[in-house]
Amino acid sequence: MKQTVLTIITEIDFDKKEQLEGILSAIQGNLLGNVYIPFSSLSLLHFCSFVIIDNPGGPSLLIFENNFDGKLSEYLVELLEFAGKGIDQLYKCCKAYHSDDYDPEKLKEFLIKNVVNPNAYHIGNVGRAAKVVGENRQLREKLEAYLDQLFVRSKPTDFPTDGIRKNIQAYLQDNVDPNLFNTLPPHQTFLERGMPWTWLTIAGLLAIIIVIALLPVFLLLVYILRRHEEADKPFTQPASLDHVDVLMRTENQISQNHLASITAIKPGVFRLILLKIVLFATNLLARTSNKGTLSGIPSIHFAHWSIINNKQLLFLSNFDGSWSSYLDDFIDKASRGLTGIWSNTVGFPKTRFLVLDGATDELAFKAFARGMQVPSLVWYSAYPDLTVQNIDKDSKIREGVLTDLSETDSKQWLKLF
Repeated sequence: MKQTVLTIITEIDFDKKEQLEGILSAIQGNLLGNVYIPFSSLSLLHFCSFVIIDNPGGPSLLIFENNFDGKLSEYLVELLEFAGKGIDQLYKCCKAYHSDDYDPEKLKEFLIKNVVNPNAYHIGNVGRAAKVVGENRQLREKLEAYLDQLFVRSKPTDFPTDGIRKNIQAYLQDNVDPNLFNTLPPHQTFLERGMPWTWLTIAGLLAIIIVIALLPVFLLLVYILRRHEEADKPFTQPASLDHVDVLMRTENQISQNHLASITAIKPGVFRLILLKIVLFATNLLARTSNKGTLSGIPSIHFAHWSIINNKQLLFLSNFDGSWSSYLDDFIDKASRGLTGIWSNTVGFPKTRFLVLDGATDELAFKAFARGMQVPSLVWYSAYPDLTVQNIDKDSKIREGVLTDLSETDSKQWLKLF
């Protein structure tokens, strides 16, 4: 099942902003029981968030993040079926949406018109639909309960590995809904796995050819970049305690956290084009990261970067663990990629040659990251107790439960519990 990552971005009617914030507060205050969006009825949805971005001297924007299964048209059918009237109430607080009475077709047209696709994105558990993630968890929980019962009076070592698996398989056939352990499709087809590497190789070769063929131009661009970097002025004022306090109130409530960040792109065409090139390369690399990690970071469910109006960079991420540990992972394992992206935004710590320094200045980088972060007014996770690694393990349990395995592979499979 292909997953889709996108945002819907609209300008807020200033006179109705307070009303909008009230609706969002009501939704967040009762995620599963509010009258606007019955999230638990949305079977295609993985993660969803609403964020408001206040631009000094400019319009405030409503950011509606969506990580879901299938195509946009399929998702909108389900969204409007269960939450159409609630979504209608939200967008009545935005400009350019004029609807006295709820009209699902008109709302659908408005949402599609305001879709912003990401310039780069990453998906942790590729090819596993939200519905399947839930089924896999149910299967694992049932098998864990059965194994606990099986070993009440005996130790696991009293059973041969093959004997444990035969017991499990017999239990499945008589006590578990077959829909929970039927065969899953592969995470990706051979073409889906291979094409990103093909495109990455082609892009790399083209880049080498262009650099060699236009070496004087390339050196001139490097010189221009260094002039820009020498003139850059990083932020030195840390985020206010009040701002950090607002952000921390919603963090560490479950196994996962949400991060929303908005940064101003440095002025000039040079920086904008450079940022688009870096995000293009990031997206190519991310397409090859199909085993739950991005540059070795194992905690990201979904992450995406979007350029808004060629002026701002929006970053949205759903991840496991704390904010601090998440940024530590980025610094330790992906600092050059991180620096390559955000070095093109205002206030980022000093860099050299686009990818050096920057994020490696841990204190300055974390201060910058907190300052650019905005509160998540609404944030929903379809599986709040599961990490990326949990989801992967549950999937492997289901994939191997009825498969013929060797003694060694059977032992490895049992260790997944």
